[in-house]
Amino acid sequence: MDTDEPGFDDFVAATHDLYTAMRRNRGRLARSESDLTLSQLGLLDAVVTHGPLLVGQIAAHAGVSGPSATRMLKQLEHDGIVVRQRSAGDERKVVVDLTEHGRDRVERQRRALRAVQRAHFAALTPEQRATFVDVLRRMAVMIGHWSEI
Repeated sequence: MDTDEPGFDDFVAATHDLYTAMRRNRGRLARSESDLTLSQLGLLDAVVTHGPLLVGQIAAHAGVSGPSATRMLKQLEHDGIVVRQRSAGDERKVVVDLTEHGRDRVERQRRALRAVQRAHFAALTPEQRATFVDVLRRMAVMIGHWSEI
């Protein structure tokens, strides 16, 4: 590695392991509970959280390009998970919302994830819970800044 600072290599390895485990396991859970990919859920999470959105807004929330979002949303529309409609104010823009079927699939995945999280939370002491939450929040901020480099 590129530093002699004690613990830095362990920090890098642990951060990588955390990211890999979260992505891999969220992907597996998404597939098993909703039959959606993690990328598709990223798009749908934006709509669940913020309501009907323009395709560009969904892409920005999910961290994907507009063309990628459009392609995935067309497939989700074909599968009956979302509805896409031209904006009443500007027909060049497309507004996306979840169908009832789509909302059910996303909520099923979210419930399954929360059940697993609840079981792990219950295994921690109150002190461990507080420390864990603090570290996770700090990591989220740090990781958010890594893209600025």
